[in-house]
Amino acid sequence: MKRSLGTIVLLLFLSGLFCSCSMLSAQGRRERAYDRYVEKMSRGRLQQQQRLSAMRAQVPPAMMSEPVVTANASGPESVTAENDSSGL
Repeated sequence: MKRSLGTIVLLLFLSGLFCSCSMLSAQGRRERAYDRYVEKMSRGRLQQQQRLSAMRAQVPPAMMSEPVVTANASGPESVTAENDSSGL
């Protein structure tokens, strides 16, 4: 009885080991490759965000000045010519 139980357990273990391993199939390899790609891109995005935040900390904020208003003291300029012969 013990011998047959051990044989059954061993057969179940071996069948589960060789038949259900998803990494041996083409689909399993594609899924794992995609997971590695996503991890790599996420890590790269995080590093880029850290570099940008470090750069922002180094750049001093721009000083905002008051808007400068320039006034033309001579008045508005005419768009029409001075020697207009149409008489309007």
